[in-house]
Amino acid sequence: MKMQKRPDGQIVEALTRREQQIAEYVARGLRNKQIAAECGISAETVKRHLASIYDKLAMSGRVGLAVHVIQARRDVEAVMTAPSS
Repeated sequence: MKMQKRPDGQIVEALTRREQQIAEYVARGLRNKQIAAECGISAETVKRHLASIYDKLAMSGRVGLAVHVIQARRDVEAVMTAPSS
């Protein structure tokens, strides 16, 4: 089981692949029904995944999640483009 650190420093289980996928769709601005259609799941299932994501990341809404995803992408890009020592 993969673990990650929340912004408050607490160690939690990492997001599942599906949760990561849903977080990406949120960052792209899709609504629950659109995410459900893209993933082939119900809007209620999307809501349950979002609740799990918010709990794991100690967040309470879509905007914070979107900012988190965008920042994580930038962090990965910075690591990937950094010159090797």
